[in-house]
This record gives sequence, structure tokens and C-alpha cells, in this order.
Amino acid sequence: MQINYKITPQDFYDMRKSVDWKNIKLEQLEKALKYTMIVVGIYEENKIVAMGRLVGDYSCKGMLTDIIVRPEFQGKGYGKLVVTKIIEQCKKKLNNGDKLCIEANPTSGNKEFYINCGLKYEPQKQDGVYIWLENL
Repeated sequence: MQINYKITPQDFYDMRKSVDWKNIKLEQLEKALKYTMIVVGIYEENKIVAMGRLVGDYSCKGMLTDIIVRPEFQGKGYGKLVVTKIIEQCKKKLNNGDKLCIEANPTSGNKEFYINCGLKYEPQKQDGVYIWLENL
């Protein structure tokens, strides 16, 4: 297993295709990656098998998105590893006194996945899941 913090637009395209998401042009995916705060790609035998991105304002808010695991690799911990690595990278980038809220907008049936990754679900406060990171 290899973990990379940079992926190609083609890898992004291939991952989306592997789970039957809408087809998006490579040029758009390249632009999306350019404006991504953090990207994580997990590779097995030089083939991307899982990925995820954090997008946001590079300061106090980030949104987990495009957490994708190829169907044949699902249920083996790859998705959780992607989210964990994104959170680790965020913590490394925080300066003393910084606070960053990471949110996710779970799709049907995957709220528990994010909770198992350490995010909180408090429906009385908001619909999605979140975690606050602090560097004190």
C-alpha cells in the first residue's frame, strides 16, 4: 500500500467512474484538484483504490468530499484510512491557537462511516457531521 498526497486528474476520473458517479471532464477535475486543500490517494500495486479530498477556505472551514473506494476494496478500512490521513494532514498545518472545523455531508447510509472516523453527529446543532481540530 502506498499513500500519496497528490493524485492525477486521470486517477480522480477513474475513481469516479469506478463507483458510477457523473462523468466530469479531465479539465474540470484538474481545476478541482488545483483548488483542493488536501487530497489523499491510496494505491495498491500502482493503481489508485481509494481517495478523498478536503476543500475549503484554507483557514477555519473544510469539507470532506469525494471519499471514494473502488467497490472491490470497500469494507476493508480504506475509506477510514483516507479520512484519518486527511485529518492528520490538517492537524499538521494548524498553527498555535488555530481552529479548523471539518464537515461532511453524508449521503444516504454513510453517516455511521463518518462517525466511525471520529466526526460527531449532533442533529440538534446541524444536519451533517463535523469535527473541530485545535492546536493549543
